[in-house]
Amino acid sequence: MTNTASEAETQETADGVEYTPHSMMHKAIVRMDPTKLEMLDGFERTDSGHKFVPEDSNVRVIVSGRDWFEKRILIYGSTSSEEAREHVETIIERVTAVDHDAELIDGPEITNIAVNGDLGTPLTLESLSVELSEQGVDFEYEPEQFPAAIVKLDDPPVTFLLFSTGRFVIQGLRGFEDIEPAIERIQSLIE
Repeated sequence: MTNTASEAETQETADGVEYTPHSMMHKAIVRMDPTKLEMLDGFERTDSGHKFVPEDSNVRVIVSGRDWFEKRILIYGSTSSEEAREHVETIIERVTAVDHDAELIDGPEITNIAVNGDLGTPLTLESLSVELSEQGVDFEYEPEQFPAAIVKLDDPPVTFLLFSTGRFVIQGLRGFEDIEPAIERIQSLIE
C-alpha cells in the first residue's frame, strides 16, 4: 500500500467538540470478464462473494454480483477515498494480469463513515433515556446488555452510540459535510 493521505484526522466543531472519522465504507462497480476470483492470489470465496484482504492493512474488500460482467466492490475500513481507489485498482490489476478485461465504471464512492469523538462532559444515560423517549427520540439504553445508549436520528439519518463518559460513535454518515450537523443535533437534544 502506498502512502495515502488520510481523511481520518481529528477535527473540532466550532464549540470545541473533537471528532475523528476513523473508518469508511466505499462502493465501486467494476466491469470484468468472467473470472474465478478464488483462483487469484489473495481472494477467498465467502457466502457474500469473494473476500480480498490487502497486505499490511485493516481493510476488507468484498467483490460480489450475480452478473458475470459487473461486480460490486465494497471496501470496508479505509481511511480515505484515495486508499479505497487503490484497493479497487489492485483488484483490476490482478484480474488483468491473468489476461481478463476489467475496468472501473463507477466509484468508489463513500457509503458510510464512522466517527468517534468526545462531547467533553459526562452523560447521565438513565435520565437522558427517559427525557428523550418522552420527546419521541428513538433512544435505547439497556446497560446490562451494552454500555452505551443507542440514539437513532432522522435528520440527519444517523445512529449515535453515547457513552456515560461523553464519548460517542456515529454510524450511517454519507458524507463529511454531515458530521458536524449530526454532532450539533445530538448536542441540542442532550442539553
